[in-house]
Amino acid sequence: DILAAMLAVGAYSYAGRGAGGSAEKMASRKFCEENGLNPAVMDRIQKMRVLLARFAKTKFGNADGVAARTGGIVSTMKPPNKLQENLLRQIIVSGLMDNVAMLAPPGSLTGDHPFGFRTAYMSCSMTISEPLYIDQRSAVYSRDFRQLPQWVCFDSIVRKRTKTGVTVANMKNVTPIDISWLGTLARGTSMVSLGEPISSPQPTYDSDKDTVLCSVRTKFSSRGWEIPAIQVEMFGLLQKYGKNSKNFLIDDSFRWFARFLLEGKVFQDLEVLVSSWNDHPSIITRKTPVRKVALLVSALSSAGIDSAGALRKHWAEVDKKFLFKNLKDWTKPDHASTVKKVWMSTVKKNVAGWEKST
Repeated sequence: DILAAMLAVGAYSYAGRGAGGSAEKMASRKFCEENGLNPAVMDRIQKMRVLLARFAKTKFGNADGVAARTGGIVSTMKPPNKLQENLLRQIIVSGLMDNVAMLAPPGSLTGDHPFGFRTAYMSCSMTISEPLYIDQRSAVYSRDFRQLPQWVCFDSIVRKRTKTGVTVANMKNVTPIDISWLGTLARGTSMVSLGEPISSPQPTYDSDKDTVLCSVRTKFSSRGWEIPAIQVEMFGLLQKYGKNSKNFLIDDSFRWFARFLLEGKVFQDLEVLVSSWNDHPSIITRKTPVRKVALLVSALSSAGIDSAGALRKHWAEVDKKFLFKNLKDWTKPDHASTVKKVWMSTVKKNVAGWEKST
């Protein structure tokens, strides 16, 4: 509904095209008549947009944006594309995190209701136990429950009494949302609780954060709805759950770092060596006892290295040949010279980078 209102405002501005005077007023009024909009309300919205644009230039003149730079609005601005629309919906739900609702699963609501429960929603708040419905005037409304979004957010609830005396709670300004957004957007708030590490989705290496991440069981709101897992720093999590984890060992952050290192995901220069290994690095995380795997993981664990930054520092300040001996067990005989050349070049490059940064 909020996006629909934004599109209407944008189309209203485009109809007048900033012509000014009577020509703009006539074009804008005609647009309102054709689309069932109130001209007075749309005119006030337009004036408010201009006022906010001037305010943006005054207060945020150094920001990147048309309003901040010019103090005006663009009448010919294009509607948001799919990516921009999704970003806008994420902004909307970020401000309405405690007003999220889920289409009620069959059997989750009991009793009698004149509208039935197939189109009813459950609020994420335990304080709202009544079924919620999408207002019939909403752009999201559908009589067919199969056409309704599974998850939505709303900004308010309006309760109306029917002729039979039953109170119906309608959600206003409804926005469909993607459940996969909730964990990330609500992280760090009381709306999300994080549990034990889980094996799927499998761990990843985040080059921006320079850390190995693993997925954790993620629940939303006081109702404890399980939502798609988010990823957190693996080392810290395993210090808490490692000995009691069903899915990981306490040294698995080093194990996964070793795999990502040999796969070239930590240092891109090493990616060319994947074909030079006599086994794919994925065997490192298979939990099958292999001597060369144990030696490699033990070396990293003993040195406390599960990040690129820690490895650079160790190469620069302790041992430039660290891990090089371990590579012998991993290298195909006819690829030894290639491995040595690429590896030593990577070490030299990263040591130089470390020394320059310090």
